[in-house]
Amino acid sequence: MAAQREVGLFIDFENIRYGMINNFGVEPDPQALMEKARKYGPVAVAYAYADFTQHPALYRRKLEVAGITPRDVPRRSPDVAHKSSADMAMLMDIIDCLLDRPYVQTLVLMTGDSDFIRVTARARHRFGKQVVISGVPGSVSSDLIESADAYDPVGDALSPVVASAPGPDEDIRLLQLVVWLAGHRPYMTFGFIRSHALSPHHGLGFSEDQVTDRLTDFKERGILIESYRPADDGRTLRTLELNADHPSILACRQLPTPNFEESRPARGGGTAASDADAADAADAADGTGAAFTAASPAPSDGHARNGGAPDIDTTASIDASTTAATTAASATNRSDVDPALDEQPPAVDVASDPNRWVSKSV
Repeated sequence: MAAQREVGLFIDFENIRYGMINNFGVEPDPQALMEKARKYGPVAVAYAYADFTQHPALYRRKLEVAGITPRDVPRRSPDVAHKSSADMAMLMDIIDCLLDRPYVQTLVLMTGDSDFIRVTARARHRFGKQVVISGVPGSVSSDLIESADAYDPVGDALSPVVASAPGPDEDIRLLQLVVWLAGHRPYMTFGFIRSHALSPHHGLGFSEDQVTDRLTDFKERGILIESYRPADDGRTLRTLELNADHPSILACRQLPTPNFEESRPARGGGTAASDADAADAADAADGTGAAFTAASPAPSDGHARNGGAPDIDTTASIDASTTAATTAASATNRSDVDPALDEQPPAVDVASDPNRWVSKSV
């Protein structure tokens, strides 16, 4: 009985997703990706590789529903966008498949990355496998296509995206604020963006529910991507990162940029930035952060405002010095003063005397 020819599907999910967003303005459909692989036979193994903390959470479920196992590979550096060790993990799984699964005769590699040229050539010439490259048109290496047996593009039936306005005027204004905040802050949280959007200083005119609904919609559309950042107290802070490659963001950047200043005073004596910082601190503390005001009431218990040293009342000091001098002068003119008093050592503060607990033997 002849062995059944099986298919191995390996998806560079970051390459495919960003390629489809940039070129067609749509998100990938895991079901469609699986159907493309099934054209070549029953799929024995199917993996998708990415740092899934940088992508909408719904993709994990969608991939699993389509029969594709998500392989979560963290980024190598948090400072470099879209870069992770996913390529290396995918490469190692391809090699394991070549060595351990002889019945897998066709490899479908959904990527456009030229890093896979050598493994593609090795799979064909040394292991006798059929290799199909299935990448997004416009983001596939021509050398990678030449190294494979076939090229079956993803999204070939789609039309290239044409940059357009992201939506109603309210959405545009909110997107412009988000883009501006992303360029002026090291990171953003949901509460931080919402506080800025609700600030009278920016004049967007949203209600709290409207802002919450629109920001949630931005997350679902992939405009804002959830991420995680270690907080100073050791906890993990959930943040939002701007998907700079999203067509709505690209269209928004082509519009005139409003001037969202932070220095104008807001109601209550603070600023719009300070109000949002308080919300950001609350997010960092999972809702328990406290906002501190710059103008605190003056202490009334004699403690200083800085460093804990007592405040000095100069008027009281002058009066005390004058009284002491008057007392000393009157004592000098008294006839009953013992002359030996002038030879006495100055009074010792018992609390500061290092020998106060030492008893001397007679």
